[in-house]
Amino acid sequence: MRLATTGSGRGARLAAAGAGFAGHQVAEALVPVLLGLVIDRAIGRGDPGALLGLLGALAALFAALILCWRTGSRLTTGVYAHGEHELRLLATGRALHPRGMAARRPPGEVLTIATSDASGVAGVAWLIAEQGAALAGLLTAAVSLLLISWQLAAAVLAATAVQLVVLHLLSGPLDRRVYAEQREAARAGALATDFTAGIRVLKGFGAEGTAARRYRRASRDSMAAALRRVRSLAGLTALNSAVSGVFLAGIALLAAWHALEGHLSVGEFVAAIGLAQVVSGPMGTLGFFAASLAAKRGSARRLAELLAEPHRVAHRPEPEARRPSCAQPLFSLRHGSVTITARPGELTGVRAAGRTAEELAALAACRTAPEPGSYVLAGRDAAALSPHEARRTVYAPPHDASVFTGTVAENLAADGVSAEATAASGLDDVLTHLPGGLASQVGEQGRLLSGGQRQRLLLARALHQPQPVLVLHEPTTSVDSVTEDRIARALRASGRTIVLITTGPTLLNACHRVHDLTAPPPEPTATAQAPDPTTPPGTTSPPDTTVPGRPATRAPGPATPTRAAR
Repeated sequence: MRLATTGSGRGARLAAAGAGFAGHQVAEALVPVLLGLVIDRAIGRGDPGALLGLLGALAALFAALILCWRTGSRLTTGVYAHGEHELRLLATGRALHPRGMAARRPPGEVLTIATSDASGVAGVAWLIAEQGAALAGLLTAAVSLLLISWQLAAAVLAATAVQLVVLHLLSGPLDRRVYAEQREAARAGALATDFTAGIRVLKGFGAEGTAARRYRRASRDSMAAALRRVRSLAGLTALNSAVSGVFLAGIALLAAWHALEGHLSVGEFVAAIGLAQVVSGPMGTLGFFAASLAAKRGSARRLAELLAEPHRVAHRPEPEARRPSCAQPLFSLRHGSVTITARPGELTGVRAAGRTAEELAALAACRTAPEPGSYVLAGRDAAALSPHEARRTVYAPPHDASVFTGTVAENLAADGVSAEATAASGLDDVLTHLPGGLASQVGEQGRLLSGGQRQRLLLARALHQPQPVLVLHEPTTSVDSVTEDRIARALRASGRTIVLITTGPTLLNACHRVHDLTAPPPEPTATAQAPDPTTPPGTTSPPDTTVPGRPATRAPGPATPTRAAR
């Protein structure tokens, strides 16, 4: 909340906004006082000059009232908008941080926090400005009543104190219910986002009914939490109105009794009644301070929890750049007893499936922390590098990478479009079937594309990246066999350093070397083998799982499953 209101030099603007609103409230409180003076000093005495002068003062007071309100509103809106923007950037920056988050939060929950919760926290700027203005208006009215009758002033101050204490004591449950409502709303939003993203899969499994029932339960829980919050807020509103009404009626009766006793003139009585009406606004605003603050605190708490989420990968200082040795491979990743190496310009295959393939892809992208010495990039231990530094060398997108709303060219995420990359990925064939070519819209999350078109777009995006090493996890599972063969041959001839994690025989046959992680451990042998000069120190190249220089040969192991079986 402090960042939203005073960050980036917004504190001075918020103070000026508060002064503008305070000026509006003070001017509003002075209107009945000036009307009382008009009655007593102009109308009562029959003085036209005094009447004109006081009417001019009244017009000037209304002009100041309007100017102060407009100034305060404009400045507070600016503080609120910039604060909300900064909080949104913080939330999205944390969600997209290169070191990741230890706990996986659903996209819908992160979206709710970055939008509605950030907006709620930034709204504390309005709360501060309005509460300060209400306090200024209340004090002005109290001082004015003190000049008329000290009993009236004492009644106003006593009523305000009692109202604030009572509502503060009763606002505790509202704080908890606001937090619960926001949590349930985030859960429902997360489900809606996930179901929308996976609607094709749900239809394929025939699980639309199950998904609808899950969302219905989550939506009902969110509705129940919202109703509990609204009931608490309605109770506080009713209590606030009742307390204000009782005390204001008491102030009006007290003023009428003083007037009947002759202690107040007609003008003072009119001023007192007018001030009692004016005071109702500031009293209501101050009375709702605890309830309003509870809602802001609930949003701030959820946002703070997101920002404080531990990182999945520990922080490491950026090492000094070092030129790799010619004898060292560009990429070396050890998994169990197998060390996967990739040499410049080589297409390296890794036969792996299931959890093993996912772990390799996550380690290559530093989405999970590697063990010291198990992952080497250009002669440097990746465990000693930050994820940002490691990703300057390796581009390893997840298998289910996102396609964003926009055009095909925008989704390539490159300064220019490479004809070689679009041809190697098979995207050139996709572009001939799209009405606008590279300018064609792909829809939300690529829903205007088929599965094969979407996968070729993602492959083209990877081939457009400048990193010297690409790690691709099953890049052709949704394309036909003819297109897959064309892509495999193009990747081999591309001259890029590419590591393919796949079980597809077509892709593996095109590789220069294949590491088979599905093969059983090799039998012990007494035959010594000459060390590979390209193998990093401390690692060994398994004799039975790597076949260099023979693109169609793979290590022995279980038969590769057919595409239908996969």
